Amino acid sequence: MTTSLKMWMWPAGRGGRGKQFIEREIREFQKSYPLKVEVEIIPWQEYWDRIKDLTKEENGPDILQIGSTWNATLASAGVIYDLTNTVIDLMGGQIFIPAAWGSCHFPGSARVSSLPWFVDIRAIYYRRDVFSHAGVPVHELETWKSFESACVKLKDTEFKGKKIEVLGVSGQKETLLVHNVAPWIWGAGGDFLTTDEKQAAFNSEASLRGIEYYIGLASKGYIPSSALARGTEEIAKGFFMDGDYAMSIPGILGAPSPLDPNNPDYVPEVGENCVASLFPAGPAGRFVFCGGSNLAVNNASKKAPEAIELIKFLISYESQTRCVKALNMLPSLMEAFDAVFLADEPRQRGLKNSWRFGRAFPNVAAWGEIERLLMECFGKIFARVQKGNYSFSLVKADLDLTAEEVNTLLAK
Repeated sequence: MTTSLKMWMWPAGRGGRGKQFIEREIREFQKSYPLKVEVEIIPWQEYWDRIKDLTKEENGPDILQIGSTWNATLASAGVIYDLTNTVIDLMGGQIFIPAAWGSCHFPGSARVSSLPWFVDIRAIYYRRDVFSHAGVPVHELETWKSFESACVKLKDTEFKGKKIEVLGVSGQKETLLVHNVAPWIWGAGGDFLTTDEKQAAFNSEASLRGIEYYIGLASKGYIPSSALARGTEEIAKGFFMDGDYAMSIPGILGAPSPLDPNNPDYVPEVGENCVASLFPAGPAGRFVFCGGSNLAVNNASKKAPEAIELIKFLISYESQTRCVKALNMLPSLMEAFDAVFLADEPRQRGLKNSWRFGRAFPNVAAWGEIERLLMECFGKIFARVQKGNYSFSLVKADLDLTAEEVNTLLAK
């Protein structure tokens, strides 16, 4: 009798490409392992609620795609399986992008609870034709001070009969909102939690400097209200396809396929002028958010050995390099990541080097709930900016209130 595995994942890629890709990879896997694999695609908005209740589900999946920031919460709740022994075959995790590997452990432990699959590494994309037209030298993207100088020069730019907004970033209440704020907090020398991970630190003096700088980009009109009202996918489309912005921070949705002429999303008149740049360096240095998705085994699975074999196949060099072309994702294996940028195309060089500045969120059990609180907080702040009801004293009050809630969570 053939063993049957069940896998949960969320939609990936446009036009159902995620399901097509995973089914194709499973057929490759089945050439060596005669296992039947059933894949269930769960809508993103339902995924977290389904996965956190797995301990109550009798007929749950064997394999789970999880957000890297969910790992600690699910591991602490006993939802996912201990994969520590598996890592012996993976050079102790040294083959992965370091920041991605940092999100794979049980909190406060060297034990491993998931393995990195895709990574989401931020870069700032800019239109070199618009920069040239506005007289903005590229080196102005190097530091916070010069970055704002570039924004000033780009404001109210018209190009080929169209008004071009400066910076496209979403202000909606989605998890990526926190990801977008993170590099500015770190760049100012701040952090989300204290070093001992027992108290909130996102309302510290250093963190506030970073938040004030980033929100200032919106309050000064460099991030337009129309962008703040759009979701992340809409922003990526607005930049890469419609040419609405001079710059954007689209995350994994923008890298690297819309820069590839062979990709169906490629728009030549825009794409040939899009260039990836490193994040500007703040007073404390240059940082970018590094997250993505991991693969885990359901702790209730009766087929953990078979599930682990499929996971090892999906994180292999061959599968990951195919995945980049099919899903517009970046691989977690350093070897596969390098292969994606083998030609060292100048327009993608900033993205190629971004992982070296990558940093992940704290790996604490309460992070799932903390991130939700932060998402609500920053969503409220950006809603005020959209309405013109902005003052930093209100921002500070919002952050202090959220910090109290976070400290209560951490105390438990």
